[in-house]
Amino acid sequence: MTVRPPATEGDPTMAAADRHVLVIGGGIFLVLALLAFIPDVAPSGAENLVSERAHARIESVKPATDESPPLAEIVFIDGSRAGQRAEAQVEGPSGQLQLPDYQAGDEVIAAIDTDPDGNQSTAVIDRWRLPVLEYLVGAFAIVTILVGGWRGIRALVSLALTLVLAVKLLIPLLLAGWNPVGLAICLGTLITIASLLLTQGFTRATLAAVLGTAIALIATGVLAVITTQAARFTIAQGSEQIVYLQQLAGGRIDLSGLLLAAVIFGGLGVLNDVAISQAATVEELHAVSPTMSRRELYSRTMNVGIAHLAATVNTLVFAYLGAALPLLVLLALQIESVGLSINEEIVAVEVVRTLVGSIGILLAVPITTAIAAWLTGRQVSRATR
Repeated sequence: MTVRPPATEGDPTMAAADRHVLVIGGGIFLVLALLAFIPDVAPSGAENLVSERAHARIESVKPATDESPPLAEIVFIDGSRAGQRAEAQVEGPSGQLQLPDYQAGDEVIAAIDTDPDGNQSTAVIDRWRLPVLEYLVGAFAIVTILVGGWRGIRALVSLALTLVLAVKLLIPLLLAGWNPVGLAICLGTLITIASLLLTQGFTRATLAAVLGTAIALIATGVLAVITTQAARFTIAQGSEQIVYLQQLAGGRIDLSGLLLAAVIFGGLGVLNDVAISQAATVEELHAVSPTMSRRELYSRTMNVGIAHLAATVNTLVFAYLGAALPLLVLLALQIESVGLSINEEIVAVEVVRTLVGSIGILLAVPITTAIAAWLTGRQVSRATR
């Protein structure tokens, strides 16, 4: 049996662990600081247009009669109404359509509406699912850490930072009327910088990936603007959510720009993956052969990127296909011609998102590879003088 000597002060394993702890601690501090110090920039104005939501438990259910829909006796569990009881109309996420089979003891979401005269009406609108989601999040975190180790923890901190920036900046600034395209490009670049620094550290590969992603995001945004103007989509863009949002926002939000922002953010994750993969490949090839020229570094890395492109583009296509699959099946039943189905605005919007996002990803491969090869190649030329 071989006995490993105890770690010493100069042990590279200990030094790497210390770096991981420092990065993770700094990331957590940044997340907490953003939560504490970013002011609430979301405008008010929709409070009287949406129902109050509350967590409740069903005590009993009265079946529907000819004169009334099903009713439930509920008790509120937490919040300002905790302990209060109410009679609520029983509904589901889609109203009376496909009414869930509620039973006494079920925890639910209740919606409380108040009319101009101060009269309140209550309805059970959905089941309480947060515990299931919390368990799933916990399982995701555990698997990420088991598979990725320290890198997995850094990835989780990066994900938390992305969610904080989306909740505290992206959505409130969109509600405040900021330009969605400019906001998506700037915030997408900021998220890329933060996530790559947290997961990869500050290296030449990180710098090349950030620059490549930023250029590809700008190209994606420009192409999205040109394409959507040429397609002449309506402001609703085939989405019922956009119509409802238009009623709530009262013209404050650039709704047509939301599609463009969605295009940019839709491909951002895959774009980051492609960019860091290409930059890291350049670094690995340089480590194997430090005297390799820029041209050869670029050519060999592009061979890897091209082999990876089919799977990368398919990832984005399958993501949008999965989101739109019920709609596609519905249109297939209603419209015989494939061309006419694709021409429907609600489908054409998804086609634009998929193709524009894919073009941005494709452009990121040569752009990032060229930047990484240039940065690494400069170091080569200095070393060989």
